[in-house]
Amino acid sequence: MEMYFGSFKLKKSNNDIDTLVTFDIPDIGVKFKAPYQAKGMVIDYASLLTLLEFVEVNPQLFSNRALELYTNNFDLINQVNNNKVDNTALAPYLQKALEYRDRLNYTLNWVSRPDNPALRSKID
Repeated sequence: MEMYFGSFKLKKSNNDIDTLVTFDIPDIGVKFKAPYQAKGMVIDYASLLTLLEFVEVNPQLFSNRALELYTNNFDLINQVNNNKVDNTALAPYLQKALEYRDRLNYTLNWVSRPDNPALRSKID
């Protein structure tokens, strides 16, 4: 089953939240967006981990299915697929993603930003 995730940087606002985490699972019609305060790659890790938590708490939707996750963040893909991160601040997020991979057996792949349905609209 194909699943897409990513993040949006919002226009400047008066509140502290300036990003959204998002994921889209077209096969079952699930779209998710939530505000999240973070910078850099942490926001994309937050999006990945949110998607994986959703999969884990809804096993009836995903049992006996190959999980193919797609993002446009090539650096995140390399870090998770190679089990290695240069920035030690990202190490806890990488570790959590690897723990989920042991339990859920997902693959992580690249998709261009325009082709990522999770990033098509900030509003819908």
